[in-house]
Amino acid sequence: MLFQFGFYSSLLLISFSQGIIYSVLLFVKAVKSKNKSNYWLSLFIFLCSLFIAPWMLGFAGWYDNQPYRDILFYTPFQHLFFLGPIIFFYTQSLLNPSFKFSIKEAVHLLPGLFYLLYVIIIWVYDKFIFGDYYFYQNGMDKDFDFWYQKSGLISMIIYFNFSIRYYNVYKKKYFK
Repeated sequence: MLFQFGFYSSLLLISFSQGIIYSVLLFVKAVKSKNKSNYWLSLFIFLCSLFIAPWMLGFAGWYDNQPYRDILFYTPFQHLFFLGPIIFFYTQSLLNPSFKFSIKEAVHLLPGLFYLLYVIIIWVYDKFIFGDYYFYQNGMDKDFDFWYQKSGLISMIIYFNFSIRYYNVYKKKYFK
């Protein structure tokens, strides 16, 4: 497996591996303690670790070599539409022990699922129908598209505001 160790790739590798380790440790703790908030925090840390993976692997030479380039192109490492709802669910599960994930909450995850479907369609078309790069002919990773980055940022801002509002309601209710 190709990994060219340099200053940036090594620095990001340390951050990435620490995130993955803490995510796994939190997940194990969540399973043992049955604490729902630890599941959400574990998932959030895992997604944050995946967020830096394209840069880490890019500095390690993956964008310059096949088949690693295709792995970076067709694997969605940045799940911007999931980060906001997951931190909101984490806040709810942390502050409200009776919080249960239901279909009503699952609706918040639909934009992220639609983006995953979009990436799968691109992969199927490029690899099996067109046989070459059609969607990636410009050589840019779709995770870095302007529309995805900006709409993902807006989604995260909205859900972070929901989390702060939820916390403020909690604080007013329990700490009068």
